[in-house]
Amino acid sequence: MRLSALVFAPFLLVAAQGCATYQAELQRAEEHFTHDEHEKSLATLRALEPDWTSLDARDRARYCYLRGMTDYRIGFKADARHWLAIAAQIDNDTPGSLVPSEKNLVNEKLAELNAIIWSGDVIPTEEPPGKRAPKKIETTTGDEGDKDKPKDKEKKSDDDDDKPKKKPKKDE
Repeated sequence: MRLSALVFAPFLLVAAQGCATYQAELQRAEEHFTHDEHEKSLATLRALEPDWTSLDARDRARYCYLRGMTDYRIGFKADARHWLAIAAQIDNDTPGSLVPSEKNLVNEKLAELNAIIWSGDVIPTEEPPGKRAPKKIETTTGDEGDKDKPKDKEKKSDDDDDKPKKKPKKDE
């Protein structure tokens, strides 16, 4: 009996340290999140993703909440909807997994993202921050069947120009 306990003790110690490591990683991700370091938080959470199911219910809910809110703040709305829905489901299955403020935020953001989907709109899978959608370019066609499409290119107004404008030189 003592021999088997001595044989298995190191394995139990490693397993216990593994859980502590996951919790430490989750804590690190939460610290990055609270300091508005969302890219670092997302990197930490993505590294933890293969093992998130091994966490207890409260930590799984925290993981999903942090992952969803981090994705939301970075602009990955489709991923945010996925993780926030899982966080809401974990809290439904295990009440109290999310603190009330987290639960309210999950429900608010999930309702916002669901409204986009239910209206028939599409959530982009990735929407990097600070990037604008490309401008729509009008093309000319030679077909007579395309009467709705413009035949002549319109001159771009100065307001539409993204290039910096030169200041007129002052006469001295």
